[in-house]
Amino acid sequence: MRPFDTLCRRAIPICVAALLVAPVAHAADDVPDKDKVTELQGVKVRASAATQSTVATKTDAPLIEVPQSVSVISREELTVRNVQSLSDALNYTAGAASNATGTDQRYDWPYIRGFDAGSFGIYRDGLRSQPGGLSLRIEPYLIESVAVLKGPSSVLYGQSNPGGLIDVTSKMPTTESLHEVGIQLGNYAQRQLRTDHGGTLDDAGHWRYRLTAIGFDDDTQIDHTYNRRLAIAPAITYAPDDDTSVTLLANVQRDLTNSLYPFLPVEGTVLFNPNGKLSPSLYTGDTNWDSYRRTQSAVGYKIDHRIDDVWSFHLNGRVARQTTSWRQLYGSGPLLPDYSTFNRYAMDNDSQTNSYLIDNRVTANFATGPVQHAVLMGLDVSQTHSNQSESDGLGNPLSAYAPEYNLPMAPLGAPGTRNRQSLKQTGVYAQDQLKFGDGWVALLGVRRDWTSMGGLDQVADTASRQVDSKTTGRVGLVYQTSWGLAPYVSWSTSFLPNSGFDYLGRGFLPTTGRQIEGGVKYQPVGMDAFVTVSAFEIHEGNVLVTDALHPGFSRAAGEVRSRGAELEGMANLTDALKLRAAYTYTDAETTKSSVMTDIGKPPVTVPMHMASIWADYTVHEGVARGLGFGGGVRRVGETYGGTYRPDVTADTTRDFNVPAYTLVDAVVRYELPSVSLALNVNNLFDKHFVSVCYGELGCSWGNRRTAMASATYRW
Repeated sequence: MRPFDTLCRRAIPICVAALLVAPVAHAADDVPDKDKVTELQGVKVRASAATQSTVATKTDAPLIEVPQSVSVISREELTVRNVQSLSDALNYTAGAASNATGTDQRYDWPYIRGFDAGSFGIYRDGLRSQPGGLSLRIEPYLIESVAVLKGPSSVLYGQSNPGGLIDVTSKMPTTESLHEVGIQLGNYAQRQLRTDHGGTLDDAGHWRYRLTAIGFDDDTQIDHTYNRRLAIAPAITYAPDDDTSVTLLANVQRDLTNSLYPFLPVEGTVLFNPNGKLSPSLYTGDTNWDSYRRTQSAVGYKIDHRIDDVWSFHLNGRVARQTTSWRQLYGSGPLLPDYSTFNRYAMDNDSQTNSYLIDNRVTANFATGPVQHAVLMGLDVSQTHSNQSESDGLGNPLSAYAPEYNLPMAPLGAPGTRNRQSLKQTGVYAQDQLKFGDGWVALLGVRRDWTSMGGLDQVADTASRQVDSKTTGRVGLVYQTSWGLAPYVSWSTSFLPNSGFDYLGRGFLPTTGRQIEGGVKYQPVGMDAFVTVSAFEIHEGNVLVTDALHPGFSRAAGEVRSRGAELEGMANLTDALKLRAAYTYTDAETTKSSVMTDIGKPPVTVPMHMASIWADYTVHEGVARGLGFGGGVRRVGETYGGTYRPDVTADTTRDFNVPAYTLVDAVVRYELPSVSLALNVNNLFDKHFVSVCYGELGCSWGNRRTAMASATYRW
């Protein structure tokens, strides 16, 4: 085989990227300067592909200098696509699978490069958003942008999963006056009212503010359910000069729903059922019992000060609180012999979590001979304290084809679970970004963490404590050509403490991750575009698996390997036409486990192939000036769904897969000087599809067609 053929077979994304960007580059002459400011729905935004984010380095280094793959979704894109959740925001992002929760309204639980990013992987303004690893629901109207850092990220953020993390940036106070009020109406009785205000409070502009709020109510696609939210986020900044700013920001969010845990049998969703297909609107809970009430609140600060031309310091902190009251009837076990009925269990859970987080760092920019340095040194500390009480019991069976609700149910009795838990982490880190030679950029980082976990089981009256420490790091190298191409390579590691104890009462070693990544970034000179092609291999060790010799216990002896490739490109081809495209190949599997049948199998929810493209066009001249329209196509490949019993009276099991699906989204909008009108439709052709399966009674339908009309007034 010829050498070029061999290279393309082993690096298909690179060959594809070369073909993709070549014709795009010829459009450069038709594109305005990337620093040009244009109008979007009455608000001034920078007409630029997302090429800047602090998530990868905690500095202002442009993404082309970062030897790691990063995706950014701007406020402009969030607005145009009318994103209603963090999962929606990630629908057109390479490497991120956002199908893990189906129609569940409680959580954002994406996967990145085959690994869970819902727990310990969602950040807000550089600080972990979910206290104690709980996945919360991010309200996208309150945020300015979303950044996805792919691969192990412990060197800057401490304990995390090896697939990567997501950092959302809050809307901050503005120097320009900003006022808007909007209303949205849609199918499933969707009703939404939102408002956003910002500007200065004094003539000198030293005091600035931002106040954003939203409220909505909808009935969801599942019968007898509702989903409601109220959220508000005030912020104020004091900036006495160009070198100093102090920002205080807060947010309060109240969620109320009974649309949760909507899991159905595999027979009737993915597989054949003699009774027919199950309805996507089937409700498996009970209106007299199911409820989910959650209040999440936070108060934080952000202080930035430039001391001189070399030194600056940056202080971030937040105090957060979450309280949840959750009652639910949920299905458990396989279908009964009638292929219709399944047993249900009842649960009543109350929890409260308080967290305290700070991240203090200093930066220094200087030169040693021909080498330019951007040095970062930091200390972060986090503490989380939680209380939980839960009662469980047997509920009423439910027929999936002839459901009966609001039947009498036996009381649950005293809580079987009452515990207190604490998690503390202290980390110190250092990083140096070195520029030398003609286009070389090296990134070196190291971190040391100390963690402790404590627990008190108030039912068993037993206490536990586990202490861990870990060193993680990152090394990377980029070469920037004068014409915008930047090949790179990097190696990075991560860790995440394992909770619990083995059969001897010993704590588990923390889960560890390591990644090797290489690729090419391309930012054409004189054109507003950015393309990333990457290939990676991640190994996660010390994964908890069943202890075959001691039933009921686990041991940290498993391993998961994920390898793949990603292609992602964003381009403003003209002032009117914007494109975003992505392709993801992820080959993830369990490589070591005490359960031999698990070896070689991929995680559930993780598709091997994903592809998407989004295009948006705005008319800027003529009688149709202000008219805009866009659309996108998303392809999510087949995923592993777990095992099932092909005969409900037998004990044998077989593996099954969730079929691939393709969805189409569309938008039409019209912009006037002070008024914006839009109609967004997701899943335009109302495709009925199964989003995810967690075994034979863990399948969830995906979201059917949703249409939402918006009207926004700005002044």
